[in-house]
Amino acid sequence: MARLDDYALHSAAVQMGRSRNRLAESIQDELDQRHATIVKALRRLPDRVSLEAAWQEAVAAGEIAGALWATLTHPACDPILAEVISQQMHMIQHQAGASLRLDIAHYRALQEENAALARSLATAQQRCERQSQEKAGELEQLQAQLIRTRSEVISRDTELGALREELEALRAAVPDQAARRRLEHQLMYQEERNARLCLENARLRKELDAALSAPAPGVALASTSVSPDEGATEASLEGHRILCVGGRENVVVVYRKLIEQAGGQFLHHDGGVEDRFGQLDSALGAADLVICQTGCISHNAYWRVKDHCKRTGKRCAFVENPSAAGLARGLRCLLSDALVESQDEVQTAVSGSAMTAGMQQT
Repeated sequence: MARLDDYALHSAAVQMGRSRNRLAESIQDELDQRHATIVKALRRLPDRVSLEAAWQEAVAAGEIAGALWATLTHPACDPILAEVISQQMHMIQHQAGASLRLDIAHYRALQEENAALARSLATAQQRCERQSQEKAGELEQLQAQLIRTRSEVISRDTELGALREELEALRAAVPDQAARRRLEHQLMYQEERNARLCLENARLRKELDAALSAPAPGVALASTSVSPDEGATEASLEGHRILCVGGRENVVVVYRKLIEQAGGQFLHHDGGVEDRFGQLDSALGAADLVICQTGCISHNAYWRVKDHCKRTGKRCAFVENPSAAGLARGLRCLLSDALVESQDEVQTAVSGSAMTAGMQQT
């Protein structure tokens, strides 16, 4: 016997269902069991009017399959109601077909859009990776150049110290004015050269700070070196507990180093990202000074900090952009009477040497 396709099998089942036989009874039992709940509910309806109303409610709710079987098999369903239901089912099938076509078209459009977005994302990720690698290379070059410059400054300082010792020895041993003037001129030359190297070192520090502070793709980097005129003296924070609220992990490392190098004790709370707010209250109570990174904390943490400092009179500085320079400015605001910018040591040494030379010549 040849295998029937789906349509032929469907047609044969419908034809056999027109009369009483084993297949029709099996189909009847299966549908009664599958839709037992709604069949039982509609069996309570006494007449055709209530049955038709229940059918229309099921159509409006989109629960058609069970309601169709329960209505057509109900004793109150007459040929007129059966014809009405047949006409409605015909139109519902047309609507379902049109809706299916729209859904398929929408699905295909979504697939194409998803593919385009995936390609754009891959391109953006490649661009970000390339820019990150370029930025990392530039940063390594600047750091290497800074290390070389620092080494040169140390070497020049050592050489300058040796020349000073030699000059003092010559002054004590041989009172030769010509030789002494030559040595003094040589010393002044070395001091001026050392001053130029210090200026070059400061310039490279600023370039490194700018490279570290420049935003990479999707990430804001904090500077890892602070020039002398932006930091605090070691004595200015001695014995102070500084609480920093908020800040990204890489910025917090810089803050800790800056504060501890200045003699302070560093405390930190992330502003409600992972740390609990109970820990924030304890940290505020233990701190002497508070630095609040307003752009990196929750509103709850911001108001807790502001309320605590207002109630207790504790000094607090609010910093919008997380950076080492911003932290230094905040500390200077809090300790304006103790934090003074240091003078350039090399320029002081040059001025002192020049004054000494002038007095000796006089």
